[in-house]
Amino acid sequence: MNEEINELLSIYEQEKKLIESIIEEDRIDNDYKAIRINSKNLNRIQRQIALIKSLIDPYIQEKEQLKRTIDFFVKKSELEESNEYRTHMLAQIDQKLDQLNSYKPGYFNDGQEFDDAIFDLVEQKIEGFIFNLKKENKLALLFKRKDKEILLSVTNIKKLKKQHILDKNSRTILKSIGFKEEKHLDSLVFTYSLDNFKNAIFIKTIVSRVVFDAFYFQELDKETTIEIF
Repeated sequence: MNEEINELLSIYEQEKKLIESIIEEDRIDNDYKAIRINSKNLNRIQRQIALIKSLIDPYIQEKEQLKRTIDFFVKKSELEESNEYRTHMLAQIDQKLDQLNSYKPGYFNDGQEFDDAIFDLVEQKIEGFIFNLKKENKLALLFKRKDKEILLSVTNIKKLKKQHILDKNSRTILKSIGFKEEKHLDSLVFTYSLDNFKNAIFIKTIVSRVVFDAFYFQELDKETTIEIF
């Protein structure tokens, strides 16, 4: 999985470099209309890159902040004599970084049936499907297509909250992945654009985060099931 998602990241980064070079040419030509259009495309790709990086490593921003703090203390040490406080803080930061670096994301791989369902949805051969995670409690991911987007939804959130399945920590993780609460739908919804759809890797990575991060402690079904409609 790491090779596949890193390959996807590499594709987006190459596309980013290409658009940046095109924008530079537009600037030389004073083509402001093209700059505006390509800048929008660049922003979209940068958001995708940021999201993929957060899926590969959800702690990347925290790590970068800790590294900046280390740099701050190191620069101070060059100007001042060493002191116990700085030594203590650096030791704590190193320990925290070790903890964050030990994180290993799980990867969901439910075989060919899931891949086929995704491609059938993209090609509009089906209206959608339900991916049951804990069927007895109606914990599932609902997949539907809307125009040029796939909507991934955690449904029945009121009931799941009452059952303490969708607790505050789970909701925080889902929202950090990109899910947004839609109260009128009683759902948390992730919107995936099909503009650059190539394969199911990105969607399966989202599902991996849902399964292994948001609902890791929920004793999910040993054999997940898919209901196509």
